[in-house]
Amino acid sequence: MRTRLVLPATLLLLALSLFPNGGIAQTSAIDSVRQLLATDQDELALAFAREATGARPQEAGAHCAHALALNAAGELEVAIEAGDRCVELEPDVSDHQLILGEALMELAGERGGLGALAPARRGKTAVERAIELDPDNLDARLQLFFFHINAPGIAGGSKEEAGRQAEEIERRSPVMGVYARYRLRVDEAGDDELTQFFNAALPLVGTPGDSVGYAVGTATSAVANVSDIAVSERLVAQLYAAHPDDPRVSYARARIWALQGQELDKAERILLAYVELPELPRFAPSHAGAHWRLGVVYEKQGRKNEALARYRTAAEMEPNFQQAREDAERLAEELGEN
Repeated sequence: MRTRLVLPATLLLLALSLFPNGGIAQTSAIDSVRQLLATDQDELALAFAREATGARPQEAGAHCAHALALNAAGELEVAIEAGDRCVELEPDVSDHQLILGEALMELAGERGGLGALAPARRGKTAVERAIELDPDNLDARLQLFFFHINAPGIAGGSKEEAGRQAEEIERRSPVMGVYARYRLRVDEAGDDELTQFFNAALPLVGTPGDSVGYAVGTATSAVANVSDIAVSERLVAQLYAAHPDDPRVSYARARIWALQGQELDKAERILLAYVELPELPRFAPSHAGAHWRLGVVYEKQGRKNEALARYRTAAEMEPNFQQAREDAERLAEELGEN
């Protein structure tokens, strides 16, 4: 059972300041929770949202903020209850419908099988309503896009509809559009098509429209999925020449060197700096992934004890990281360790 976090006095003051004598715009609580979640302050987000709903139980935005925080905490059924209350109070706000839909889709993903059908269908309906209320709500369109990619037909998923949403997204945002088109095709795309996606994304990287990182995420993912290592090296060199200070791009370069077994000292320096970054931008590989890749570098350099330590660190950071766990077990056996 989750222990209720006692809200610090400063946070309580912040919560109350957002709802003075009738409150300001209802999105303030939602925005505040999103900001806290974006900086990995999940417990503070949940505490803040609880105080907000307690202070203004008739404010729809407070309940949607609570739904966001509960969703991030994995308390999905309670998040749906909060989202339902939000939508009950104000049904005709696009963002409110999206927040409810996200929680329902998360629950569908967690349940799987036949138990996923009811929340998946409700979630789809809520997100479609969000788009109906605001056709330019790109977050809602992207949520519906991924629903159609991932959901089976019995739950309402459709690759054809995903393609239509990708077109609608690209009409409104070239950056998000190239990302959506890439995600739609990545599993079937060969090297030529992946290179085309890379070329489409490259001029968009670092532009104001790419503040979230959809273009750089597309470019680095396309590079990682190209099977011809020479082509991948050429593409990542282009990307690095244009954006040498982006850690996602530096990581992509270190990955190529690690795969090739070349420039391993440079790859080590990049990855050592990467694992020390306190926060990673969106679409960046995890710290665990960087530790594992450092292990690959060290093993190729013959530094097997250091490699083992990095593999173990990666596996500890992400218990489901199967490759790291297997590499740690393999190398430990080779070194005669238990």
